[in-house]
Amino acid sequence: MRVDPDIFVRYFLGQCNEEEKETIREWLESDEAHKKEFVRERIRFDASLIVEEQELASVRKAPFSGRTWTFAKVAAAIILLLGSSFLFQFYLSHPEDTALQTVYVPAGSRTCVELPDGTSAWLNSNSTIYYPNIFPKGRRIVELDGEAYFDVTPDRKNRFIVRTDKYNIEVMGTTFNVEAYKDEDFFKTTLYTGSVRLYKDQCEEEALYLRPGQAAELIGDQLQVTTASMSSYRWKDGLIILEGHSFREVMHLFEKYFDMQIIIENENVKDLAYNGKLRIVDGIDHVLRVLQNDFRFTYHRDVETNIIYIY
Repeated sequence: MRVDPDIFVRYFLGQCNEEEKETIREWLESDEAHKKEFVRERIRFDASLIVEEQELASVRKAPFSGRTWTFAKVAAAIILLLGSSFLFQFYLSHPEDTALQTVYVPAGSRTCVELPDGTSAWLNSNSTIYYPNIFPKGRRIVELDGEAYFDVTPDRKNRFIVRTDKYNIEVMGTTFNVEAYKDEDFFKTTLYTGSVRLYKDQCEEEALYLRPGQAAELIGDQLQVTTASMSSYRWKDGLIILEGHSFREVMHLFEKYFDMQIIIENENVKDLAYNGKLRIVDGIDHVLRVLQNDFRFTYHRDVETNIIYIY
């Protein structure tokens, strides 16, 4: 039994009639291999949507054009989607009734996403969230690569889980912040209200619980509980709150918020601490001038390479 490839696109767009939907259901049930083929078609479809909404940074700078350019963008998007085991398993488990959404926030930007249950998720720079159009009964699962602040809609019958490549965070109705970029070793969860449970796949018996005002940070290969900064989520309001951050840490934040590389050549300022509040909208030049009131350094901004050198 074969299916016209065009029917998949209409199905994913919600444009199939009842006869076409029944054809797909029969095709899925006729062979287990069809489910995997359906997943591959779904991933290709989602990849095309990502390309339309956001040109992937890793491909955008390459000197491609024409068909090669389009192919490279789609290929990069497919690699991004296939890189998440959660996506593949989610599609495979719910092939006939689940459409997975992907929201990517490029460097220097922030956005707020309302999830199907009414939960609000604020995404920070260089962050991606994956979630279904409709949460299956009994569980609300999203996957995060990056940093996000969640205000979870209470629902005792349906647990809410944020999956990352390091730890999973389970909540009922809670406000909390998660920072877990796949390409960085750093992981931190900060709890503001409610309660959370952190655990790794296959190791739920070793779960760690947090109370409001606590944070769990990955140091080495162990989670350690510390007192939380209750203003650390203010990035979603466009503010950078610095509370004893070293100059090196501040520059790392600037790289994330302003989408540029910063190289510190001045060894005398790297470990000096800073306290203050800065507005992201003011731009990189303004915030650096503010820091110059407290630190002795100069800087040069290379516009062509998008690199700032600190001297």
